[in-house]
Amino acid sequence: MLKSKSQSIDRILIVDDEPLAREAFTLVIEDMELTPKEIDRFPGPDIQSFVTTIQPNDAILCDYHLKKRSYAPCNGDEILRQCYRAGVPGVLVTSIDPVPIRRDCLRFIPRVLRTTVLDPSSLKHALEQSGQELAGNIQSSRKPWRTLVRVDDVDEDHECFYAVVPAWSVRIRVPIYIDYLPANVAKLVEPGRRFHALVNTGAEEARDLYFDEWETQ
Repeated sequence: MLKSKSQSIDRILIVDDEPLAREAFTLVIEDMELTPKEIDRFPGPDIQSFVTTIQPNDAILCDYHLKKRSYAPCNGDEILRQCYRAGVPGVLVTSIDPVPIRRDCLRFIPRVLRTTVLDPSSLKHALEQSGQELAGNIQSSRKPWRTLVRVDDVDEDHECFYAVVPAWSVRIRVPIYIDYLPANVAKLVEPGRRFHALVNTGAEEARDLYFDEWETQ
């Protein structure tokens, strides 16, 4: 059993479309003296169907790329967002660098682990961090603050815009895909437009910035 401030973990669900990867993760989890549960078929047509199968002492180990073989209806970042909101600790694992995580999901993914460095110790620490956040103990680099977000430029070809967050940096432009915005915000995106959103302005790198709870005023 692994104890965190939000719950005790007895079992880890392995969400990955690669059977060999699931087997490798199983060995890591067994070394932690926890029970692995390989999810060889995603239950149900949507994320909520999966969340309803999670037991109180479960945690999630989830790969990023899950749509390429129609294993799941979405990628791992969206699954972990829903699990986090349901109070389930989880860790995203991937071999991709950089990881194209949706910025509206980043808030709900406390830790990303590379598959090349996944071992019992790193997984334990990642789950502990996830549990701490769920208990309300959020690191300064991850803490959300309501802040101004200004649209600097719009890239219609790539369906994204470049945002400046003055409270974080007045020089660095952060790319944000328009499809990941609430509909009432997306239709207002234009150069010079100002919004407010919850942003972790303590982040050290632009890739770690998340944007959530957008406001049009």
